[in-house]
This record gives sequence, structure tokens and C-alpha cells, in this order.
Amino acid sequence: MDRMLDETIIGNEKIVTPLEDVTIDLVDLDPGNTRIRYRIGMHPDKPLDELIFGIPEVKGLRRDIALNGGLRERIIVQKTKDGRYKVIEGNCRATCYRSLHKAEPDDPRWRQIPARILGEDVDEKKIAILLSDMHVAQKITWDAHEKAGQVYRMVHDLGMIYDDVAIYMRQGKSTVTRLYNAYAFMMETYQPLYPEKVAGKWSFFDELYRSKDLKEEMTHNPDFGEQFCHWVGDGRLRKGIEMRDLPKILANPQARERFEKGKIEAAFAEAMTALEKADPEHGSDFFKQLAKMRENLTSAAQVKEILRIRSDKKARAKVVETFEALVDFMRLADVEIPALDGDVKLAAE
Repeated sequence: MDRMLDETIIGNEKIVTPLEDVTIDLVDLDPGNTRIRYRIGMHPDKPLDELIFGIPEVKGLRRDIALNGGLRERIIVQKTKDGRYKVIEGNCRATCYRSLHKAEPDDPRWRQIPARILGEDVDEKKIAILLSDMHVAQKITWDAHEKAGQVYRMVHDLGMIYDDVAIYMRQGKSTVTRLYNAYAFMMETYQPLYPEKVAGKWSFFDELYRSKDLKEEMTHNPDFGEQFCHWVGDGRLRKGIEMRDLPKILANPQARERFEKGKIEAAFAEAMTALEKADPEHGSDFFKQLAKMRENLTSAAQVKEILRIRSDKKARAKVVETFEALVDFMRLADVEIPALDGDVKLAAE
């Protein structure tokens, strides 16, 4: 029987990959894998198999493989000098096979795993390009933090320039730069402070580097970076969505003081209360709508609507109805109605 081969082009070079079933006992997991790398930092003493089984979907994947009787798609491995194979793509599937083989050592289905085999001469940059193509352009998807982790590895570990990474990741250079900086900050500053509290925290750092105001705070306040890490690590910031209000809190002295010095579990809520007292638009859809109406009424862009109201009786009636409703609301709220210049008719003509 002829040996089955596959071919792919990576970096203008044709790579031939044999398709074979590899003995599972010769397969080694990859500790540098984007999906599991940050978990190793959290639990450096745990075996890789155990860390991978901590990924929520892996136990379900194991059940699916067992029910199916094998893989639907081959993993990718690279042959090493000692005659073994390192997993390049498919660490979760390989872990499931290892677990099934351990549970049923006499079952021939789990003794070998279907694989595409890269040669020893395929360097790490080409492998990174291959993985980026598979996860960005094809059906295997990365979570947001995994995509950022891949950018970090390509730039930090492999020395690739942002322009090339942007092409391979199908992202703009500014996005790639932001992902790299945010992931680097999370792994190099936050993780050493809170090694067991990294999982689920990516959104905080992603939003940090999306915010112009917060990045300026980091630039002008040398202590802000570490301070921010403590807010995330100790739970002063609990949800990623809270990051959208953080710049407003920090810009308001009373709100900032309550956030920084208040009790951890209540700090954010107390800061928002102070913010809402200083500006009713915060936390109120009603006042946000008022602000939007005020903006529209004072905008030069509304000339078209002004001309329509002048000549359209129905449009004019709507304006008067809105005015009357606002006046009635002000009376109910005990707001003194300012005197208006000239005669104001409260009925549409």
C-alpha cells in the first residue's frame, strides 16, 4: 500500500506531510501550546494532561471521541530527534486518546492516533504560520485570549515583526500591536502577582489597551499598571464590562476615592453612585436620552429637520407635543419652569 502524503505551502516552501497512525505512547504534548501555556504559569507543578482536562470542553471531547470510536480529523505532530513526536495541533485530542488508552489499554482503537507528520526541518516560524492559518482562516477557532497568546508567541518568542504577524493573523497592524501589548502586560506583570488568578481575566487587559484614557493614565502614572493588576486580582474589578466605566470613575475625584479606598466588594458600586450624583447621565437611560436630545437640538446638522418643521404641520405638532410633555414632567418633578422670551403657544397650529 502506497504511503499517504499531504502537501501544503508555508512561506513559499512546499511542505510534505505523511499521514500515518502514530503510537500514542510516543506522542508528547506541547507545553508551549497557545491554549495551555498560560495555565502552566498558574499551576507549574501539574502534569499537562491534568491541566488540559481542566479546559471545560475537553471532557466532552473525550466522550465524543469514545462514542465515535476515533478522530474525525488528524492531529498534527512533528517528529523529534529521539524518534518521538511532539503535538503541534491537537493537544486536547491527544490528551483524550492518552486517557482512553490508559483506561482501556487492550483496546486497539486507542493504541495509535491518526496524525499528519511534520519533519524535523520545519522551523517554529513556519509552524506558527501554519497554526495561524488553521485557526484564523479555517474552521478551528481560537478564543480571544488564545489569539492574543499566538500573537505574543510570534512576536516575543519567534522574533517576527508586527507587519508579518498582521498578515498571517488577518488583522490590522494596530490590532496586532494592541493584542501583543495587552497579553504581554497580563503575562509579565499581572501573572507574577496573581499566578492562580489568570483564567478568565483576559477581557480586563484587552479593554485596558482599548481605552485611550486608561493608556494615557499608564503613561503618566508609573504606578498605575501594578495598581490596576491589584484591582483585577483582589476583585475590586469583578467583571470585564466594568472596564467601560473605569475611565469615568478615575476622572472624577470623589468616585475615584471611593473606588480606590472603599471596601473591595463594594468599591465599584460606591464609585458609580458618586459618579451618578456628579452627573445624572451615568446609570440612567432617561438622562442619557435627554442628553442625546439636547445634543440634537443644538447641532448644526439638524438644519434639514428645522426646515421640515417650518413647513410641515404634522412635524410641528410633534415638536409641540414633546415640549408640552417635557413641561408637564418638569411640573411633576417640582422643577421651576424658566421664563421664555416672547409668547409661547402650547398647541400646534
